[in-house]
Amino acid sequence: MSVNKENIHTLLHTQFKLGYNASAAARNINTGIGQDLVSPRTAQRWFKKFSSGRNNSKRKHGSGRPTTVNKHVLANRLQQQPDELARGHCSQSTAVRWLRKSGREPRRTKFVPHRLTEQQKQQRLFFCLSNLARHRRGYLLNRIVTCDESYINYDGTAQKIVWRKKDEDPLLVPRPNLHQKKRMLCIFWTVHGPLMWELLPPGTILNSNMYINQLSQVDLAYRLQRGQGLFNGPLIFHHDNAPPHRSILTTRHITNTLCWKVLPHPPYSPDLAPSDYHLFTSLKNFLRGRRFTEDAEVETAVGQYIASKLGTNFFKRGIHKLPSRWKNVVKTQGNYFVE
Repeated sequence: MSVNKENIHTLLHTQFKLGYNASAAARNINTGIGQDLVSPRTAQRWFKKFSSGRNNSKRKHGSGRPTTVNKHVLANRLQQQPDELARGHCSQSTAVRWLRKSGREPRRTKFVPHRLTEQQKQQRLFFCLSNLARHRRGYLLNRIVTCDESYINYDGTAQKIVWRKKDEDPLLVPRPNLHQKKRMLCIFWTVHGPLMWELLPPGTILNSNMYINQLSQVDLAYRLQRGQGLFNGPLIFHHDNAPPHRSILTTRHITNTLCWKVLPHPPYSPDLAPSDYHLFTSLKNFLRGRRFTEDAEVETAVGQYIASKLGTNFFKRGIHKLPSRWKNVVKTQGNYFVE
């Protein structure tokens, strides 16, 4: 006869109700069912529980996680909230095992520029659909002039991996000062390269009047290059929604004085700005680890970087990525996309 623990507990409870003591109960069970099935000490422990008011032989559930896992509950939770799988349902090791069996791997979360509202998602979707339709009509990308601004820090020191012997201490690198000296780089560029760029004096913040002056210089440079056959039509301008870009003065100057067509750009969308997703990332990598003490050193370094990209397809690649990025926004219904 196969006897499990629950059966033994039931037999002990029956012997207790019949009035036997623990030793007699153990002897009766061992004689009737099998030798050494129940020890006197086990019988005494259970008789003590029965005497204190325990009415049945079933084990009480503890306060922690259950020792067994309901596979159906776990599978449903895996589909609905995989990141919350372990909370209150199973141990961490069980959760990790189930997640790996489902084909998942731990990955670091990725920061996005902004928590988009539904209205902002719809704006991104609308502008990207509009720009794609415009692109399909042809001759859009090669006429785009895009611009943006970014700070260049004088101390580009950053953490990095260095090869050291096991008994050597790590290389100590001072943490860069959060309030260190820096200059704002303003750059306007096309598929052929920059039309105009400048580094503002330290501590200078771009305003509408300064921006308008830059736009006039860009207009002249574009006209000169168009006369040389580099462009096959009027300029199409692209910039983001920074305050100097969207001010009334700037808007009037672009529309009434320069008569430029503007490529729509949705708010909170650096992923759709070529300078952000292409140019500045490359430039910051080029400058990483450098320290500058003089203004001229910064200008020389930026000039060297730009010169290294001229004659290549670097600038063209940056602008020609726009259609695929517009399509990604459409696929995600206006949300940010994973690159």
